[in-house]
Amino acid sequence: MFHRVAAIALTLAACSVTAHSQDVTPAEKPPTVEEIAAARSYADQLIVTAHAALHFENITTDASPTVRHKASGMTCAFSNPEYDKITIYPAQGLIREGDDVGCNTRLLEVDFSNYATRYAYQFSEEAIIQDAMRAIVQRWPGAKPHTEGLMTASVNEATPQKIAAYDIEVGDRPMLTLVLVTHQGEWSFKGRVTGPSQGDTPTNLLGALMFSRSLPAEKTTP
Repeated sequence: MFHRVAAIALTLAACSVTAHSQDVTPAEKPPTVEEIAAARSYADQLIVTAHAALHFENITTDASPTVRHKASGMTCAFSNPEYDKITIYPAQGLIREGDDVGCNTRLLEVDFSNYATRYAYQFSEEAIIQDAMRAIVQRWPGAKPHTEGLMTASVNEATPQKIAAYDIEVGDRPMLTLVLVTHQGEWSFKGRVTGPSQGDTPTNLLGALMFSRSLPAEKTTP
């Protein structure tokens, strides 16, 4: 029951963000004290499991377990225990521990991962999205570029993100996989989204909203 409530809360929170092409106004029901307490406990557990207390803090205030990366301000919300995870990537070269992090979850049938990286040398948004596109094609050699009807979203009228997408097949099922990228100060933020390309699951919309919600409310400073 808790995880169903968390999924509903995350969907409502994501849909409160402004989408560039579609308005979403779901009805919202306030969470109970017990639901908030359960969500906070679950977020604490995720931080402990990832040994991430030095770099992440629990900022849960509703039924959606939510943590924040202290250095970049990126937030991560969770809704599916099978997929929920915080990752601190090892220091590599001039990138220090805690300067390359990510989170994973699943909402409805959409897999969502978001990343924050402070590179030793600043790469352009275009370079990062091109690198992600190459990785997609390497993983799914039959991937075909998807360019029609793509949408991004923004918080407080922030600059929309760059986006690229491919049509792929997982098993025999048509799927849409996307990458969204934006920079704030010295931080690069990336979202990876994969979900059904047909049916009632709005993969692009949901992924864009979740990515926008994960970004810092204000621009980070170098």
